[in-house]
Amino acid sequence: MNSHQSSSNSRTQNIACSPFSLRTVVTAVHATIRLTFWKARRMGDEISEGRRARRGVALHHDNPVEVSSSECGKVDQPITIEILPDDVLLDIFDHHRLAALDYSFVPWQWHRLAHVCRRWRSVVFASPRRLDLRLVYTYKKPVRKSLDCWPPFPISIWYPRSVLYRPLAPADEQNVIAAFQHTDRIYDITLTITRPLLEKLALLIQKPFPVLQHLHLITRDMMWSLALPSAFLGGSTPRLRHIDLKATPFPTLPRLLLSAVDLVSLRLYEIPDMGYFSPEALVVGLYATPQLKFLTIRFHSPTFPRSQEGARTRPPLLSRAALPALSEFSFKGDIQYLEDLVARIDAPIVEEFDTTLFDHIAYEIPQLTQFICRTEELKSSPYRTSIFLWDRGLYITLYFGYPSLQGTFRLQTECEEASAQVFVLAHICRQLSPIVSSAECLDVQSDQHWPDEADTERWLELFSPFNSVRRIEVVGTVVPSVASALERSAGEMGQMVLPALQDLHLKDTPPSLPEIESFVAARRLSGHVVTVRYAEE
Repeated sequence: MNSHQSSSNSRTQNIACSPFSLRTVVTAVHATIRLTFWKARRMGDEISEGRRARRGVALHHDNPVEVSSSECGKVDQPITIEILPDDVLLDIFDHHRLAALDYSFVPWQWHRLAHVCRRWRSVVFASPRRLDLRLVYTYKKPVRKSLDCWPPFPISIWYPRSVLYRPLAPADEQNVIAAFQHTDRIYDITLTITRPLLEKLALLIQKPFPVLQHLHLITRDMMWSLALPSAFLGGSTPRLRHIDLKATPFPTLPRLLLSAVDLVSLRLYEIPDMGYFSPEALVVGLYATPQLKFLTIRFHSPTFPRSQEGARTRPPLLSRAALPALSEFSFKGDIQYLEDLVARIDAPIVEEFDTTLFDHIAYEIPQLTQFICRTEELKSSPYRTSIFLWDRGLYITLYFGYPSLQGTFRLQTECEEASAQVFVLAHICRQLSPIVSSAECLDVQSDQHWPDEADTERWLELFSPFNSVRRIEVVGTVVPSVASALERSAGEMGQMVLPALQDLHLKDTPPSLPEIESFVAARRLSGHVVTVRYAEE
């Protein structure tokens, strides 16, 4: 025995406990496995670890796990990992797999378990589904040299780095091409693609991928003139569950959705002009995805001319696509596209709805309002409405459920001119009046410069749908404009604006404003007391 082995064995600690405290053993062994892997990576000592395990010596680490007698009862004799039955080892391995997914973005390295000893390898290989065993091919992991060393497990192609910062090395590019030779075994694809790479894969990516479940592609800006082919993935993906495309043109995607009956997540970001598909075509594909839970459709730039063309040729609406499992919906694009889309789908359990609209003044959202009213969570009365204005745009958020949050609806739009922002907000809130009229709290916040002569008429139009609001909080540079509008409402419109208001909170403002004092006095004379609270920070 050399000096290294002697010092290593001198630090070895056995984990002892009674047979009745199996849970404590599992927890201790799991902690030991994690620290042992860390040490093995640092010392490159996997082989010696396997030898010690085969000799029946418990795994060790510098800070051994100690089990108290109160937890384990009487300590009769030390035990080793070998005393644990296979099903307990399997539970430990599975627990380690789930923990690894929580604290690491890197795929689970199950092969380290298989290298410890023959028994561990047997336990691992006997449960490939439960342990989700996959052969992960990534940077500096050659496919040809290792593919034949393992059983025919599913293949993961994992190259997540953005090529904007570090292009694929020639060896890695060849590795990707080699992995795509096995389309019948590819389970998931995470890949940043370039034009040269896509051209080399042109024939391979048109073959069927019968076991593919995860597809995550990112494309560089210069790739936008080169779209994915219509025969991508063989045109059929019966087991596909997750699609995540960023800046990747795929205009025939709706056709692929027809076969994706198990699809759970569809996330499309920065859709370029070359990747445009009409809302009608998208809905046809969504008809075949009843299990869809997450839907993201976000265009890179306006599609207004095409959206208008589709609106002029819109056929009569016969039925809507039912998405009974959809819980999160995110959209970025033109209002006309959104209107055409939500008019054709029903999603009764949506809890999170987030939409960003490109710059446009006259927002007409009748279909969006009806869509919200068709959902179970969002059609209920919102507890709070929040409005935020900044130098490039605005958003309005509705919070449903109190005291526990049950859902949110957020609408954001690009609009730089301050006076136009209030006009757009008033126009939107007026159309959402069937929903916002029951909100009890209203927050208004802004950090941009506002003109000295605020358009009080627009502010009064904005406040007019909020008939049930009892509490208003105004924060930032918008306070003087709101104060002027409230003073005018008291002098000219009486109780027509904010008739239920009881508490007014003003932040980032002096401790007294003449306009607010006039508003409070007028309300008091009419028999409605409003309490005002000032805060400088």
